[in-house]
Amino acid sequence: MFDSLGTLLVAAGGSSRLGQPKQLVEYDGEPLVRRQARMLLALDPVCVTVVTGAGAPEVDAALEGLNVDIVPNPDWSLGMGGSIARGAAAMPERVRGMLLLLVDQYRIGRDDLQAIAAAWSDDPAAVALAGWDDQRGPPTLFPRALFGALARLGGDSGARPVLRKFRGRQIVVPTPNAAFDLDTPEDLQRM
Repeated sequence: MFDSLGTLLVAAGGSSRLGQPKQLVEYDGEPLVRRQARMLLALDPVCVTVVTGAGAPEVDAALEGLNVDIVPNPDWSLGMGGSIARGAAAMPERVRGMLLLLVDQYRIGRDDLQAIAAAWSDDPAAVALAGWDDQRGPPTLFPRALFGALARLGGDSGARPVLRKFRGRQIVVPTPNAAFDLDTPEDLQRM
């Protein structure tokens, strides 16, 4: 299923509310960025692209030995949109869809990602995204037709501008684990 998909792990933020680099927080005995990258690699996609920014030398070191493409974002402080843009622009030509995962979505598992990919494979012109409670968002699988729009993103809205524009072509996949992320010291204690 992942033989035509690329994956993008956004791991560039400064973690200002958490007070420490969330990419390097230990989870299941390893830095979160490494855990997430290994999970993406296990899906056997065309590529695993990791966009780094804040703390890049340490994050790069945490990824040592993994077959991932590291894309630096020197403008990481301007917001997640620029990181998504750099990752989308780095996708190889043969990639038909890009699965976006945020590094701090620690409860997302391989089954969640496979369910999103399976839903997308039924309508590969659509966007497939996680849904929980009354919300929707990443992990999100974008078709190649949207890579250009994603590559023009900037600011701190993430991919929301692209999702708003293509609202009618969305497949929402129930993904309760997407409700959990790591932003504050309280989140870290609950982890």
